[in-house]
Amino acid sequence: MKQDTLDREKQRVALEHNSRQAQAKDDRQAAKDQEFYTRLGLTDPDTDTLEDTFVISIHCEHWTHQELEAGEANTRETELDYVTVGADDLVRHSRNYGLSEPSCTDPKMSPDIWFRSTYPREDRTYFEQGVQKYYSLHVHDVNGHPPEPADYQRIANLLNVRFDHQAFQLQEAKQEGPDLCL
Repeated sequence: MKQDTLDREKQRVALEHNSRQAQAKDDRQAAKDQEFYTRLGLTDPDTDTLEDTFVISIHCEHWTHQELEAGEANTRETELDYVTVGADDLVRHSRNYGLSEPSCTDPKMSPDIWFRSTYPREDRTYFEQGVQKYYSLHVHDVNGHPPEPADYQRIANLLNVRFDHQAFQLQEAKQEGPDLCL
């Protein structure tokens, strides 16, 4: 019994010693880090790594063969309605719903751009009833503000969707003189 008490005391002393050594090592590293930032003229490391947040909705249209012939979908559903997600969830939803193209490639054509699926989801209703489901992703807000063309480009890059907003900006920048094609 006396031996157990001595062993526990030795373990406690060893743990205290190890924690003091770890704290001293951390303090030395913090001092080195602060010296490094001071030499660069900085106060602290940039620890603000905010993740993008997106407020999105995902809508679904159900098309039967008759509706395809008529050119109008009868059934529309909202899968997600004004949900706040991060970039990882945005990519996951894009893959789950098969979103593969933007509604347009030039933000000047439409201020509101959405991303849509081009192929129907091949689920049970597709095979048994011939119902084709197409999905669309609408982005209502990016980091607290309405999406701008650069935001749509960033979203398209995340989703691996071709959206050439940058190409249109380059064309505008290269134009010299008046636009004669009015």
